[in-house]
Amino acid sequence: MWKALGVGLIVLVASAGGAVAENKCGDEPIAPEIPGVADMKQKPPMDAATIRHGAFLEIRRWQGSLKSYRDCLVAMENTDKRLAGEAQRSDKPDADKIKSFQQEMSDAAHAFDASVDEEERTVNEFHAAQVAYCTRSDVDRSPCPKL
Repeated sequence: MWKALGVGLIVLVASAGGAVAENKCGDEPIAPEIPGVADMKQKPPMDAATIRHGAFLEIRRWQGSLKSYRDCLVAMENTDKRLAGEAQRSDKPDADKIKSFQQEMSDAAHAFDASVDEEERTVNEFHAAQVAYCTRSDVDRSPCPKL
């Protein structure tokens, strides 16, 4: 019985260690809610302008958080790359340790790529809402890009 409990505890600690390694930079910042095209077309002009501007500010704030998150991922990946290199050059390379560093580098790269995909999706949604706003004839188009 104690042997099974000990094995279970080892598995639990090992799996928790992997989860901690993946979350050294915390969770990816949550993307802001972007108004839909239909909302931008149906709202009164002043409400649509307020919503568009608010969404713009939220995206800028979120992108600042994304930058910090990505900077952490890059730093983590660089540190793991350096530590893996040192471990490989040691007199007695620890294959498990090297594999752990390589897994963390892979996880960081995957998290970075996922954040880029999320940013692209969110910015595309904002662009669609902005186009819906800027193509209206009853709104102030001065903040609109030339379409």
